[in-house]
Amino acid sequence: MKKISVFLLFIALASCKNDVKKATEVPSKAVYVDSLYALNTSFEVGDVRRYGVEPGVKIGQHPKLLKDKLDVLMDISELGIKLYFPKGVYDRTLNIEKREAVKIVSDSALFTGAVTIKNSSSIYIDGVIQSLSSFYIQNSNDIEINSILTKTDSLIKKKMLRSTGVSIHGGAKNVRINKVLIKDSGSGSRHYKYIKGGLIVHGHNNEPREIKIDSAIVESSDRHGVYLTGVDIDIKYLHVKKFGVGTADDMAPMEGGIDGEQVNFSGLWIKNCHDSFIDEAIIDTNKSKGKFSVNFDIGQEFRPTTIEKLVINHQGSKNNIEKRIFSRTGVIVGETIEQ
Repeated sequence: MKKISVFLLFIALASCKNDVKKATEVPSKAVYVDSLYALNTSFEVGDVRRYGVEPGVKIGQHPKLLKDKLDVLMDISELGIKLYFPKGVYDRTLNIEKREAVKIVSDSALFTGAVTIKNSSSIYIDGVIQSLSSFYIQNSNDIEINSILTKTDSLIKKKMLRSTGVSIHGGAKNVRINKVLIKDSGSGSRHYKYIKGGLIVHGHNNEPREIKIDSAIVESSDRHGVYLTGVDIDIKYLHVKKFGVGTADDMAPMEGGIDGEQVNFSGLWIKNCHDSFIDEAIIDTNKSKGKFSVNFDIGQEFRPTTIEKLVINHQGSKNNIEKRIFSRTGVIVGETIEQ
């Protein structure tokens, strides 16, 4: 009887030990501890100035956490704090990489470097966010952005390359943007090798899907105005005001494309774009120097890209800019107006 009691006690102790081990293996959910992050408590929780990030001031390492302050901001937002960037110039890139559930409110905050979202999900940016370089999305899903603006401003940053527009790249899914405004997109040297145009939605064998844009305006692009490939791309209003005004020097081929075709600059180039819709597309050619106003490349008729209204504004231009439409294009246009 004594032997049985000892055996049962041993089993009970072993069971308790396993339960303790299992309990310690379950990570506790991290919580926001303000004293750990705050450097200037005169600003409200969520205001980036509270954590030592201010427009016009060099952004360095967080003195308490000994890591980059912008990385600290991303950590804070993942803990459920909505970040507020006040208006001004931030002399940095903004990288949102391998992040989840980041929320940002931008009061026209302007970053001298690129704004990138990579390998992330559930990213929300309200207000207007600006870049003197580019805006880039790759391998990310469930992205919601109010307004993007890219531009070149040599008065703010004299020795920078020109801005290079907006790129929504492979693996992007369920991206919703209210407004895209591209002031210009540059060319000119090997540094622009992979720059294809103002607004590019692309990705060979990993095409973007479910991309919704209310308004996209390209004021000027040295190369293509807009290039679209993917599935379920929905743009309500698209306007390309100037394209093809730069150089194709050192320009790489389009992903999955034929080398050489990339130099034939187009206002709107659609290739292998399926189940997609554009309410209204306007292409201005009078100040452009490209080859095609529209280039409706190969596609599939049974899942087409439909353009409800296409307007091509020549406005007395003598430029020899033509339309290029493949017989197997997969692009359907409801109404075309040339003026």
